[in-house]
Amino acid sequence: MNEKPAYEEPISMILRRRPHGNKEGIARTLRWVAISALFIFLTLIVFEILSNKYTEALVISIGILPILFSILLIRQGTISLPSAILAVTMILLVTYLGTFGQGLYDVGVIGFPVVLIVAGLILRDKVISYLTALIILALGWLVFGDVFGFYEPEAIVNKQTEDFFFAAVIILVAGNAVRLLVENIHQSLALAEQEIATREKVEKEREELIRQLRLKNQELDRFAITVSHDLKTPLITIAGFLGYLEKDSRAGDTERVGKNIAQINEAAKKMGKLVDEILDLSRVGRLMNPPANIPFDEIAREALEAAEGLLKTRQVEVRMDAIFPFVHADRVRAVQVVQNLVTNAVKFMGGARKIH
Repeated sequence: MNEKPAYEEPISMILRRRPHGNKEGIARTLRWVAISALFIFLTLIVFEILSNKYTEALVISIGILPILFSILLIRQGTISLPSAILAVTMILLVTYLGTFGQGLYDVGVIGFPVVLIVAGLILRDKVISYLTALIILALGWLVFGDVFGFYEPEAIVNKQTEDFFFAAVIILVAGNAVRLLVENIHQSLALAEQEIATREKVEKEREELIRQLRLKNQELDRFAITVSHDLKTPLITIAGFLGYLEKDSRAGDTERVGKNIAQINEAAKKMGKLVDEILDLSRVGRLMNPPANIPFDEIAREALEAAEGLLKTRQVEVRMDAIFPFVHADRVRAVQVVQNLVTNAVKFMGGARKIH
């Protein structure tokens, strides 16, 4: 099944498919966050080992496994799952640091809102709700675990150099991640604007095409009326002179038979010429001959000759006394116009037999 062009999709679908700009940008941001988290874990392990806290170092080292798994998923093009894994891992890490540190007042607790903000720029509503619930549970553990004596936080000291390190790294990671993700959001908005501009352009082109088609349909209607009218005149001429030909041949009037045949032949030639002009008109859409200065009496005379068969059949007499001026016109079209006027007059003149 062929994919739809971008301009035929709803904008909301495009934004959902690329919620924060391009997928590559999100993957780069997540990779950077994962590597930063890995650096934090390794640094903590080093601190614990230097402090002779080998058990704590072993527990922290377990957190490296989901981070490595997240990096692998990111390299395979997955975004949502590694984002959730990294968020849960960092929440558990902050909770662990608070439990074996200063409890609710540990500097690592500032990582909770940071994790929630960064994850909120990538993950969906339900996952954010789950992460929020997990952070509330972690805070409950740090508060009520201390109250009920499940763990004993360290005493708050005035100076602790590692606190600055942890706080600086958390803020640095959060600030850079948010910056990259906001850039991707701006790219998404730019994409939406581009899609809207493309849709507006396509819509204008469609409206112009509809307008052109409407005009062409009107031209086709006029064309059909003109063809129907113009083709009937030579056919009536041929039919009329065939009647005269039959009558004169029975009477043995060879002179009139020859004239009748000549008239039929002339009408057939005019019909062939008219058919050629119709074919030309169908090819170019509108037949145009260069205008010229022509005596109008020549135009009228040619029109009467073209309608001669109809005039004789209806026994209509046409008199032309006036001296006509020159006209600047398309000769072929002008003759057709006058011919149509004459034939229409003959068809609708009632019982009269003269046109003056």
